[in-house]
Amino acid sequence: MALHSPRETVHIIRQTWTTRDDVRANRDVVFVYGDNVAREGQRGLARQMRGEPNAHPISISWAPFSPFTHATAENAKVQIKQDLEALQARQPELIVWPLGGLIPEFQTLPNEIHQYLRSEAKRLFFLADPI
Repeated sequence: MALHSPRETVHIIRQTWTTRDDVRANRDVVFVYGDNVAREGQRGLARQMRGEPNAHPISISWAPFSPFTHATAENAKVQIKQDLEALQARQPELIVWPLGGLIPEFQTLPNEIHQYLRSEAKRLFFLADPI
């Protein structure tokens, strides 16, 4: 099955904050949030979206309080690519992307990984400023 072109069929809106009620009331919409590879924790948007079938995590750390680092950059890029390609494979018609980006204020990301995430999100979803 070929993936459709996001430019033609996927619409992306930016939302300041999303609640679990928003996610549950809009099951035909995919809500994106920054998460960790372990898929654990309840901070930020993960608290609102984790476990909802129409929520889609994009990895921005290994686990709660275990950030991506320069030493783990190549493995982090692989995880990010898998998460973004999984989002594309869902073939959503509408994606809600956090207006503030995927990376919360309390977290940092090495510039190399930050730029990779930005370029891949732009390439796959044509987002002007995805993170």
